[in-house]
Amino acid sequence: MAPADGPQCWGCLALFRHPLQSKHPRGGAPSRVHSPLKPVASPISLKIGYGALPKAELKSNGVAAVSRTNGAVDACGTTAGSASEYDRGTYSQEASAAALQCAGYLTRHALTDSSRGLVIVLVGLPGRGKSFISRKLEGFLKWQGKSIGTFNAGKYRRDAESAADSGRADFFDPSNAEALAIRKQAASACLSDLLDFLDEGGGEVAIFDATNSTDERRKLILEQTRQRANGLLNRYQVIFIEVLCDDPEVLRTNFRNKVMHSPDFAGMSLEEGIKDLQERVEMYEDRYETIEDDSMSYIKLYNMSSKVLVNRVYGSATKSLLPFLMGTHIGARPIWLARTAQVPTDRQMDADLTEEGQLFARRLSSFVRRRLREEYHGSDMPEKPMRVLSSTMNSSVQTVQALLQSTPNWGSQAFKQVSALNPIDRGRLSGPWWIDNCTDRPPWETLSRIDPVFYERWQADRMRSRFPGGESYFDVVGRVESALFEMEYSTKPVLTVSHITVIQVLLSYFMGSPVSEAWDVAVPVHHLFEIRPTLGGNYVVEVVNIDAEPLDDTTPSMLAHSSSAPDGSWSPAWSP
Repeated sequence: MAPADGPQCWGCLALFRHPLQSKHPRGGAPSRVHSPLKPVASPISLKIGYGALPKAELKSNGVAAVSRTNGAVDACGTTAGSASEYDRGTYSQEASAAALQCAGYLTRHALTDSSRGLVIVLVGLPGRGKSFISRKLEGFLKWQGKSIGTFNAGKYRRDAESAADSGRADFFDPSNAEALAIRKQAASACLSDLLDFLDEGGGEVAIFDATNSTDERRKLILEQTRQRANGLLNRYQVIFIEVLCDDPEVLRTNFRNKVMHSPDFAGMSLEEGIKDLQERVEMYEDRYETIEDDSMSYIKLYNMSSKVLVNRVYGSATKSLLPFLMGTHIGARPIWLARTAQVPTDRQMDADLTEEGQLFARRLSSFVRRRLREEYHGSDMPEKPMRVLSSTMNSSVQTVQALLQSTPNWGSQAFKQVSALNPIDRGRLSGPWWIDNCTDRPPWETLSRIDPVFYERWQADRMRSRFPGGESYFDVVGRVESALFEMEYSTKPVLTVSHITVIQVLLSYFMGSPVSEAWDVAVPVHHLFEIRPTLGGNYVVEVVNIDAEPLDDTTPSMLAHSSSAPDGSWSPAWSP
């Protein structure tokens, strides 16, 4: 590496400027010529850790490295220039052109290129949570509006041979030639149907849920995918997701869940099923090969995302897929979704709650605190026992005010206003008529009278038709994604208070219903949705009538003014 007072690779740093610029935009002398470049010995990968800043590592057989001193990365193995040139941003045309030929940049360019579809290949021993990850990914990508299919090799095996025979441990004995042939044929048929789905079925994302436990098998998947692509290397992007687990508690939970729900163990007791599964795992362990080929694109998840290793994954996959996987866990905390309490009719967005709305807020506070006591089994709660999210609208903030006032010791730390939870932007059709005419669904009939032209267009495509000068439901999905991640990341209970269209979009994810039908999901006023994750990767959703909940004597009365300070923080003592 270069000395700490200078950047490591002028060619790579020059990528941040136009290739034809040889001077700083504000003027300055031409920079010095970059020295000859050396190719990177191997592709770039990232190790992502938890903490204030992600940890990054460039894998290149000792050629490339990361400098914590000034943040510059020597991805080409060369050093040149001075700190003053780096500070001024004066790089030569030759340096810029040379950087574009850098092996590391060319690899990055190829991986960032758009592809016709995405193939996600699960890798891992039995009982590690592959199907759990598969179902979570399927639900999330379907919520994004993707055409997605999941192909489970175990199902194809059971179609070829009954579960009573093919589900037992001896069927996975590598010395059992007949069973091995059946398993290979089932996996091949599964992959063939997966590629047919992408080629002919209009699929955009396909998930291959199988052990795929050897390097030979994974290379075969890549080869068959390339053959289907007719030589177009970027037609389908293939990402391997290896699920690794050595945490005894997580393994115990995964084994119990698999035995209780997989057809392979039907008719067996829990103890018999776990013993049989352990024997199957031992047979796989003898020949299991973890992913070490850095020419592949892969993500490794350790113990349900306690550690994540990423290699050769760029582009759109890093925007949504990777953050989602990093937030995935098997915690059983509740998630509560509540619609903003009532405001007076014919009022603008900054209106205070009505008396009825304030009463709902107090009952909501009582309900949440009672549920928290149950969640923590009556024991002392931690300093921050839950997360509270709301939109930035005054009515939404006031809806959580009673809860925050009743718990001043942790209220300000747990509460976050999120603009992504704001109501759908209706553009030139904004106004109090929308809120005034909402029932348990948005006022579509009123919309048909106010703007029949837009209403007709909206009926033709309810998902992507934007309000004139505003948003569509598809736009709401895009911005709500960040709030959804916060709910998924949390290992503690979460209360989210938002508005009818946003709640509809979030419910379509948790209920597993098509987001294209979110507009018709019923969201009754003064009700709450209690959502609990299952070990299978899905959710159980229950509707609670908060108006029927008893009031806790310790719940304070509502203040008449907003509870949000000008800087967006919450303070019970603040007044405008």
